[in-house]
Amino acid sequence: GMEKLGSWKLLSGMGISALAGAFIGIIISFTVNCTLVEISVNAFFAVYFGVLFIIISSWMLYRVCSGAHPRPYLLGSFSSLVMFAGIMCFALESEWVLNMSRSSKVPLYSILGIAVTFALLFSLVDLMNYCHGCLSTGTGNALVESESQVLLIVATATILGFLFGLVFGLLDVEDKTYSDLRSALTEQENICYPIGAVVSAIAAAANEYLRDLNSQEYKYESLRKDDVLDDEDF
Repeated sequence: GMEKLGSWKLLSGMGISALAGAFIGIIISFTVNCTLVEISVNAFFAVYFGVLFIIISSWMLYRVCSGAHPRPYLLGSFSSLVMFAGIMCFALESEWVLNMSRSSKVPLYSILGIAVTFALLFSLVDLMNYCHGCLSTGTGNALVESESQVLLIVATATILGFLFGLVFGLLDVEDKTYSDLRSALTEQENICYPIGAVVSAIAAAANEYLRDLNSQEYKYESLRKDDVLDDEDF
């Protein structure tokens, strides 16, 4: 009875998480695509996002160094990637980037895509964890807490960012004239929205499963501690 109820609760939780994840994935897709367009066609926005990435990555590195996250080396290297993307934003309007061939620009936009997605996901997860902490009354687990969950978020950001950057580079959106930009953006969104929705839905469902696994381990640890305390009473 209780086991059946637990598995039904987990499945419904994973289903709700998948729906929420798909919605967040579409928002991330839209935001990353708009950011890539603005960075590549507008010199002011390139500088603006360059400064923003450097600030966000500095904050991330501070959080990682203060021990607020598991896997500090992995998150530290991704934070450094965001900083590198920030520095790269200043170089996008330079002559050597403008003269690069279409195919050689693809890795450049893939790195930018990963950096934007990672910065966005990292900030979103921190915000959701904070809101969850404020709203939850019990001592339940945060939405993303364990090492495996952090690895999942990093993998999701890498896959999404790489694919968004790849599509952006291959469609050659940055070299389109203003009249062709809207149709190029629509074409890009038609490819990226489903990618964002599917990948994020799978990641959100997997995160809920890992969170449930983590809470079971937490309960088991608590029970073991209680047993030890009870044994010491005698």
